[in-house]
Amino acid sequence: MQIPGYTLIKKINSGGMATVYLATQHSVGRTVALKVMKPSLDQDPEFHQRFQREATIIGQLSHPNIIPIYDIDRHEEFNYISMEFLSKGSLDEKITQGIAAETALKITLGIASALEHAHSKGYVHRDIKPENILFREDDSPVLTDFGIARTIKSKANMTQVGAVIGTPYYMSPEQAKGETSDGRSDLYSLGVVLYEMLTGERPFQADSSLALGIKHIHEQAPKLPLNLFALQPIMDKLLAKKPEQRFQTARELIDLLAPITNNKSLLVGSSGAIKPVQLFKSLASHIAQDLKFLSRKSATFFNKLTRKFSASSREPTIITSSQLEQTLVAKPDHQRESTTDIFSDSRNKIRWVYGSLVALTLIAIGFIFFDGQPETNTRAQWAQLSATASDGAHKLSSDSIDNLLPLTINPMPAEARVRILNIKEKYSAGMLLTPAAYHVEISHPGYATKTKWIRLNARNKTWDIALQKSTQVTNPNQLPLPEMVEVYSNTFLMGDAASNTAKTVILENNFLISRYEITFNEYDFFALATNRALPDDMGWGRGERPVINISWDDAIAYANWLSKTTGKNYRLPTAAEWEYAARGNTTSSYWWGNNEEDAQERANCRYGCKSLWASFFNNKTQPVGSFPPNDFGIHDTAGNVAEWIADCADKTPSQSCVKRAVRGGSFASKVETIAAYSQVAITATKSRKSIGLRLAQDIPKIQRETEINNENRPRRRNIFREISDSIFKREN
Repeated sequence: MQIPGYTLIKKINSGGMATVYLATQHSVGRTVALKVMKPSLDQDPEFHQRFQREATIIGQLSHPNIIPIYDIDRHEEFNYISMEFLSKGSLDEKITQGIAAETALKITLGIASALEHAHSKGYVHRDIKPENILFREDDSPVLTDFGIARTIKSKANMTQVGAVIGTPYYMSPEQAKGETSDGRSDLYSLGVVLYEMLTGERPFQADSSLALGIKHIHEQAPKLPLNLFALQPIMDKLLAKKPEQRFQTARELIDLLAPITNNKSLLVGSSGAIKPVQLFKSLASHIAQDLKFLSRKSATFFNKLTRKFSASSREPTIITSSQLEQTLVAKPDHQRESTTDIFSDSRNKIRWVYGSLVALTLIAIGFIFFDGQPETNTRAQWAQLSATASDGAHKLSSDSIDNLLPLTINPMPAEARVRILNIKEKYSAGMLLTPAAYHVEISHPGYATKTKWIRLNARNKTWDIALQKSTQVTNPNQLPLPEMVEVYSNTFLMGDAASNTAKTVILENNFLISRYEITFNEYDFFALATNRALPDDMGWGRGERPVINISWDDAIAYANWLSKTTGKNYRLPTAAEWEYAARGNTTSSYWWGNNEEDAQERANCRYGCKSLWASFFNNKTQPVGSFPPNDFGIHDTAGNVAEWIADCADKTPSQSCVKRAVRGGSFASKVETIAAYSQVAITATKSRKSIGLRLAQDIPKIQRETEINNENRPRRRNIFREISDSIFKREN
């Protein structure tokens, strides 16, 4: 077989409708998967339409977990689609080898994300099964084969009425009955796939498609093994027989799984069993929604009964509670009691009893799940305990004695108290511990106590943790002001040293710059005082998280208001000031050096930082100061949120200066775009969830002259520089 523009290498797979070949696309020299419809089906209008529709649907979907297509065409009797070649095989192959629970949930989350995108575009897949889930080289799951997908609003099934569409082992009850299905049907099939990943077996087995369909319609799926009991509520909701009892959207499932799958240590204990705590907490909101739904249904039911009996009553009489059931079953024509009060009272009693039972049940489950343990700091939910960092993590054995590492915490101020909360031993500098996650608490009078999870490994044995003054710097009205750091004048190479655009810049004057990115606490005070709308925090939390969703105009307004309110000249830093402060007195691409891999646990970015904060498919801001500072004591100059600066970013600056420069990269950036010299241009009136700000301040002229004339002024000692030089082995 010859396909113009392609060289077929070998056959990868074959089904009833098409054959997939590994091929080379000549025009761009890339390896592709070439799906060729079988010529014998070319004359069948239905199969031909399905084949064409698959390409059309995928062409309208752009998502990292949905396979992309490169080309669709016809040569002689061969219809073909050129798609990305996914080299790591299919999910059914992985199931045969065995899949860990945390991996199964991450795969489920990835496919749920793909389904959310497809459903939002109006398409139902209708054939979710392991063979249609393939993997890229980085093990990310990809949903394929939209051959029998249809639009949600369409009433056409591409088949005769009542025909069964889908693979029998994974079809939903409504598919088995030949009824119209929507996105909830895909979620049922995904639940079957999840069950198979967790147990290695399908929930329903039978000798025929008809028998399988009957089981999907009427039988309950077997329970999960005991070590996976914490996942049973999720499985029950996915595999509910009625669509209205399942997750109503893929987003509901994503919101439930995301905080769990992002953090393996929250999910799996040292024994390999699923931890129920986080799952219970995540399911609470869904249980509450179900209870509200049931309450509304019950109220509607009783109201209907009340209206029915009220309409037929003429003379008020009294009915006893023992007669209530008989009254509900059958009411004689001559009976004329008024039951309005009775039903009102009974409805309240039933609600009270039902609510009490639910509350007692939840409390009992809570004690079982939590075992009386207090909730840990939500700011550090990325690592409740690692597999080896529980109470036994620090215990030594003959096998692990050679793997111990010294842990040193350098607090700022130096006299601050250091505690490790998840071990019994008292902290001492350089104490030997097994590589694991440790919950560190730093406290000192006059400073805000900080709790932080750190990962002890061969590359991160020493940690610099700076505290923030609890009151910061406040005026008589208790206005929260940013904590400022003085940066001394200097000459430095600005830009990428490896490019021709780098230039030498002279900073003639010292200046102040905020140690942290401006927080919601600080900005919200301004917004409320000026009757401005509070910026959206995306549901991630406010407080000490950096403010986001503000435009350059908003940032300027905040700086101007703060200057007017305090009498001090706050402003946005210039590009030169920002870059010099971000570099931390180094000449490397990042404040820690030139190695991108060293960004781990030093920066919050989406790709490449390998941050313990980062989620599987998404990322978000973290509270300021969650990562170590650079040598100037300045935090988060790489990642977390990008920061507006004063400079115009138009290539040909005009009087209006439509676009402004944003520096530092964010939680959504790649590691290469959080370098100190990286810059992007954003329209000044636009706001982004990834952009915040940092303020600068001029040092008053009188103060500068006093410092210059003070010959006895001691040289500023850069403590962070002295500490870090011995830690990071940076390249300058």
